[in-house]
Amino acid sequence: MVRFILIGGKGKDSNLNHIEDSMLKMTNKKKPIILYCPYASRDMDKSCIKFHNLMNNLDCEIIDLNMENINEFDSLLNKADILYVGGGVSDDLVRIFKDYHLDMVLIKYLDSNKIYAGSSAGAMLYTKISMGDKDMFTDNYHNYNYKMVECLGLLNISICPHYQNDDLIIYNDEIKKYSFDSFGIEEDTAVIIDNNKYGCIKDDRKRSVYYFASNNYLMVPIYEGEIYEKDSSFRS
Repeated sequence: MVRFILIGGKGKDSNLNHIEDSMLKMTNKKKPIILYCPYASRDMDKSCIKFHNLMNNLDCEIIDLNMENINEFDSLLNKADILYVGGGVSDDLVRIFKDYHLDMVLIKYLDSNKIYAGSSAGAMLYTKISMGDKDMFTDNYHNYNYKMVECLGLLNISICPHYQNDDLIIYNDEIKKYSFDSFGIEEDTAVIIDNNKYGCIKDDRKRSVYYFASNNYLMVPIYEGEIYEKDSSFRS
């Protein structure tokens, strides 16, 4: 059964890759194959280069997706141990996955032992609805116009990446409009979801991850090294 690694984003100058190293070890493969998807980025080539630099000291094989090999997505994902979807504009990413029916390919492999990972918009992709920043603007040191974005719904959850941003406190009220569990994920941290179990990994120990249960929406911190369990699966 697919496990999900949802990363809240990488810090602007961060080259830390403990999360990615942990992800590789979870495959139990000597040299795991990662299929890297840059479709959320307005500059896909730059996104791929950045990801290769991030993984430079880790033992893995990386296959880059681009718009030229998009029709090979099924065969490439079949070969891969990990799908890693990079950050960027969540609305554009979801549209590409739906327009090219890549969402159906993801569903096809849900019962495999692959890992579906993503950072920021790439993490949002797998959820029901999550907090996006396509139309966000800054005025007088505050960020405005965040909005909830409908995603693919492989997981019956909501997330807010970059949750360390003070102005994203609005997420705490926004999730009360929905009837599913939610996560606030700060940059350089990640939530791991395995059916009905969840935990976190951190590149930056000073950053945090929070869980909001749909029955009370209380903000509960998730501690690295702890495995948490709920009564039902996070899967849709």
